[in-house]
Amino acid sequence: MRVRATADTRTYFNYQIHELREGAEVDGELAAHLWTTRAPVEIVDGEPPAPAEPPADPEPGSDSGDGNPGDTGADGGGPDGEPPVDGTIEALMTWVGDDPDRAAAALAAEQAKDNPRATAVKRLAAVADTTED
Repeated sequence: MRVRATADTRTYFNYQIHELREGAEVDGELAAHLWTTRAPVEIVDGEPPAPAEPPADPEPGSDSGDGNPGDTGADGGGPDGEPPVDGTIEALMTWVGDDPDRAAAALAAEQAKDNPRATAVKRLAAVADTTED
């Protein structure tokens, strides 16, 4: 693919700033970059690159490829309704909600960790203790 600049333009590509004057022609990856980023260029030769397909949304419970295994259930917990103690405290508290039984389960799971988080333990204990008042 080959493109011609229809106006003076500047772009960042491949760790460099490229300045093109009106009428300048480029080809290869730089030409494809200019075309796909909608820089002021026109195609001189070749076909434009096919538009990139957007990534598909991962199915719930599947591995999204982001390094986090997709073992969360519909409620944000583990695959068997386990508390998400390896996530953030906010995610854990969202899973618990106002449910003292979930809070007790999450508290036990958090305290079973090698390094339980003091803030999580305190917040979970507060919800779990609401039935004992």
